[in-house]
Amino acid sequence: MKQQWLLAPLLVWGSWAHAASPTVQELVAAIQSHHPEYLATLARTEQVAGERLEAEAAFDVRLVQDTYARSSGYYDGSYAEQSVIQPIQSMNAEVFGSYRISDGEFPVYEAEYQTLDMGEASLGVRLSLLQNRETDKRRLTQVMAAWRFMEAESKQLAELNKLIYKGVSAYLSWYQSHRKVAVVKDLVALTRERITGVQTRVLSGDLAAINLTEFETTLLRRQLMENEAEQQFQLARQRLSYFWRTADSPRYQSGAIDVPPSNIDWPFRVEGSDASSLMSAIDAHPAVEALSAKVEQAKNKRKLARNETLPQLDLEVKVARDIGEGIEPLTGTESIVGLSFFMPLGQRAAKAREAIADAEIRSLEYDQIVLREQLRRDLDMSLKALTYTRRILALSRQQEALAETLLQQERARFDEGVSDQFLLISRETTALQAHLKTVDAEVEVLRQELALNATLASLQLGLTQSS
Repeated sequence: MKQQWLLAPLLVWGSWAHAASPTVQELVAAIQSHHPEYLATLARTEQVAGERLEAEAAFDVRLVQDTYARSSGYYDGSYAEQSVIQPIQSMNAEVFGSYRISDGEFPVYEAEYQTLDMGEASLGVRLSLLQNRETDKRRLTQVMAAWRFMEAESKQLAELNKLIYKGVSAYLSWYQSHRKVAVVKDLVALTRERITGVQTRVLSGDLAAINLTEFETTLLRRQLMENEAEQQFQLARQRLSYFWRTADSPRYQSGAIDVPPSNIDWPFRVEGSDASSLMSAIDAHPAVEALSAKVEQAKNKRKLARNETLPQLDLEVKVARDIGEGIEPLTGTESIVGLSFFMPLGQRAAKAREAIADAEIRSLEYDQIVLREQLRRDLDMSLKALTYTRRILALSRQQEALAETLLQQERARFDEGVSDQFLLISRETTALQAHLKTVDAEVEVLRQELALNATLASLQLGLTQSS
């Protein structure tokens, strides 16, 4: 039992010894490399990439085998044909080459199967002259897959920015609460030292016992503040642990984070930026690009619907030659030209699809206008908030410096016996509040810079454009 009590502190110390103190850039890198929420978005993008490869496969070379044989009856003919077909995107064309050979006897109505003893080789091309000339379902599927992939990449980037924003926000809460704990702890330590001196003066009769009671009451209030600050720090520490992952520890671990480093390595500094210099970043915003991809998809749907209203006019040109010896009409080279025409009479479905696509395009274009205006609004608000937050920080630092000066002067007067402890305690409380206010103001500046970068969706880069 005694050995267990000796071992427990070592285990606790060991867990804290392995706790991390990451900088902001290290946290962002960890989120991009190991966090499962972002890895899930990567997997979804890979699915869309697979769809794009599948669409591109529609234009792969095809090998076709056609076999025919009369197994019983008056005729005993058999026939086999192999074709290699290469689809070409332009004009919905196909280039093909084939070889066919037959053996035995065929009835007159199946004379097209007849070849000479060594078969027939042919080479030709098929293409569309009206309907399916500019686009068709295969080409539309390929183009749509490319735009869906672009949309998926944009959404992936947007999701990454949201995740980084949450993680860095948790980091700032952790950093802020730790600094507050340090400020309050220093004051509690100072109060304990002062109580020791007051106890000596009370015992010697220099001060009344009520002075000691007042200091003890003040110590309890400050210890309460210390515990409350420590509670906020521990909660912030646990929230941040959710975002901190490493290659060795890719799962959530409670207490994986210790205390902030002396330099948090802030990468989102904004220096002298204005709205006009950042407008280009709005054009490249992933949400804007995702909407642009949707618009292009709708335009391609409209293009296909218009294509379906056209008459179908297809052309096939083929050159064929029988190989070997046989009946005279089968010798020599044949040139074959085929033309097929089809005029769809009922086009209401295609026209309805075209109208639907037109309405979808208008809707998405209005969505683009709204999104750009919202981003511009958020950008203006973030810049104004940052300006005022920096002014508040400058005033808070001035107030902190003055409060500290007053406190030092009051301490000197108290040590000389000129001032009383009530005024000293009041000065200390004012200085404490000024210190905490400065901490809040400094972190608030960081939060506004983070918000500005989040508005521009540039958190994964860690930089914004500046004038």
